[in-house]
Amino acid sequence: MQKNDGYLAHYLAPDESVSILQLTKQSAGTLCKQVELSINVQDVLWAGFATNTDAATLALQGVMRNEHFLVGEVIYPEPPQTPNVERVKKPPRTARTTGSPTKSAWFWSPGLWMDSPEKIFNVKSKVGLNRIYITVPTNNGEVSHPTELRQFIQKAHAQHLQVWAVLGDPRAVTYEGVAKFITASAAYAAFNEESIQAEKLEGLQLDIEPYLIPGYSQDPAVWLSKYAYVVNNIHYAVPDLPIDIVLPFWFDPATPVVATMLDDVADSISRITVMDYRTNPEQIRVIAAKFLDWGAHHQKTVDIALETLPMAQEERRHYQRAAGTGELWQLNLGDKSVLLLLKTPHPSDAGVTSYHFTHSRLIDGTDISFYTKIDSLKPLINKLEADLSVWPSYSGLAIHGLDYGLMK
Repeated sequence: MQKNDGYLAHYLAPDESVSILQLTKQSAGTLCKQVELSINVQDVLWAGFATNTDAATLALQGVMRNEHFLVGEVIYPEPPQTPNVERVKKPPRTARTTGSPTKSAWFWSPGLWMDSPEKIFNVKSKVGLNRIYITVPTNNGEVSHPTELRQFIQKAHAQHLQVWAVLGDPRAVTYEGVAKFITASAAYAAFNEESIQAEKLEGLQLDIEPYLIPGYSQDPAVWLSKYAYVVNNIHYAVPDLPIDIVLPFWFDPATPVVATMLDDVADSISRITVMDYRTNPEQIRVIAAKFLDWGAHHQKTVDIALETLPMAQEERRHYQRAAGTGELWQLNLGDKSVLLLLKTPHPSDAGVTSYHFTHSRLIDGTDISFYTKIDSLKPLINKLEADLSVWPSYSGLAIHGLDYGLMK
C-alpha cells in the first residue's frame, strides 16, 4: 500500500480491500468518497476510523512522536450496567483433572534456544518453569534448524521442561497469512514425525491477536470468524499437534462475538492462555474466573498469564462533545465515521461533530505489568495458585517478559 502525500490512516476490510483516509488539496476522483473541509493536512495530529458515532465523551490513548499523536486506542464510555460489587464466586471444590499447576514462559528469540540455551535453563531453575513457548523458524515447509532444535528439546526434557512452538502474527487472518501459518504448522508436525519421543515438540501455541488488524473494530464478528477459520484449518492440517490459543483479558467469553468464536474453535483446541495483564490481585481473579468457567464447561484447560515487561508511558486524552469548536472532529465519509485530531481547536464545518479537550493523564503501565513490582510477584503467584486451583480447568500460570534482556 502506497502512503501518498496527505495519507492519514487506513483500514483493512474482511474481504481484504483497503480503505485509505487522505487529506488532499484537490478532488480525489469519482471513485472516492470525499467531503470538503476547512483544514489543512498540517493541522492534523492524528486520524482514524470511529466505531461509535453517538458518544458524548471519548478518550484517545497514545504517545507524541515526530509532531504527531500516535493513537493506540480509542476508548469509549462503557455502557451503563447494574451496579455489582459481588466478589468472584468460586466453583465447588472438585478433584483436579489437569494434574499439578504448571508455570510457563515465552522465549521469543530463536537465538536463545539455538545459541544460549543455558540462559533459558537458568530462568527455568529460578522460577520453577515446566513449560516454555519458543519461536521455531521454518523455511520452504521445513524446520530451519532441526538438529539444533532436537538437541535443545532433549536437554529441556531432561530437566522436565515441555517445549511448545509459538506462532504469532495478526496477518494470519488474511488469505496469504493463513497459508503461511498452515505451512509452518505442517513443518512442526513433520518435525515431530521424524523425531523420537524425547525430541518432539509438545504442541503449538497460536498468539495471533486479530484485533491488531487495522479495521478489526469496524467488524469484529467477521474478523473473529476468520480467526476461527485459521485455528480450525491448522487443526485439520496437524490433528496430532495440540493447539493452545492466546486471548486478551478483554475477550470476555460471555460476549456474543467471543462466545461464537470460542464455540467455533472448541473442537480444535486443547487449551487457552489468557493474557490477564493486571497487577491488582482482585482484578486478576475476576478476569480469570470468566475464562476458567468457560474452560470448566467445555473441558478445556486454561493458563492465566501475567506481564513483567516494562511498559511505555502513554498519555490518555479525554474529550467531551461540544457545539461549534473543538480539536477533535468526527464526521461521516460514505458509510464510515472518521475521527480527526487537530493541533488546535477549530470551528467545526457543516456535518462535523466536535469534541473539546477536558483533561489528560499519564498511563505508566503499573496496573498492567509487574516490571516495577517484581518483588510482589512471587507471593502473589503462590496465592493465585491456591485461589485458582479450585477450578478444575485451571492449568497454571504463564509469565510473559522473563526473556527481557537475555539477548543483550
